[in-house]
Amino acid sequence: GTVTQISGRGVGMDVVSAEIKQIGGSITIDSQQGTGTRFNIRLPFTVSVNRALMVMAGEDSYAIPLNTIEGIVRISPYELEALYQQEQQEGKPARYEYAGQVYQLKYIGDLLNNGQNPKLVGQSLPLPVILVRSNEYAVAVQVDVLAGSREIVVKGLGPQFASVHGISGATILGDGRVVVILDLMAMIRMQQVSASLAGAAEQSRVPA
Repeated sequence: GTVTQISGRGVGMDVVSAEIKQIGGSITIDSQQGTGTRFNIRLPFTVSVNRALMVMAGEDSYAIPLNTIEGIVRISPYELEALYQQEQQEGKPARYEYAGQVYQLKYIGDLLNNGQNPKLVGQSLPLPVILVRSNEYAVAVQVDVLAGSREIVVKGLGPQFASVHGISGATILGDGRVVVILDLMAMIRMQQVSASLAGAAEQSRVPA
């Protein structure tokens, strides 16, 4: 396009200003001739900008904050299938070893409890697995698709979601879709706790 007198005049900042106001923030602009322009953007504490990895589980998109991810590996569907089968046969969580660290292998659908199973049949390309680690757990979470990383604005979900573990907020994508931000570690802790509670209940049923 050709450059005209009104090219780019304030339209971009107008959009930014509207977005910031919408989430309860403010923007002030301080221009000094010959020195430059300073933009002061204030955001409410409940809103933060984060880089997140977009992943797909089946048809659904989720965001995982990059600062919670230790690494990403790709594992062949054959190896994944063997690990999952071993898990079913032995009744123990599947284990995946990488760089001298042993990770529990989970499919993201298991953590989400959405009834989805890993789609391994007919796949020949290696599938993405996200490595996450805390002091207590090291887990490799298999997802269906990596959809790149992007800057996201994290919005709190309000009190009605406060009791939902493993969801740290939501973000709105450019096309208007709302995507849930996952806290993988919280999801894994919840699973471990419920598994150990189930184990304890199982033992208490054993006749003495």
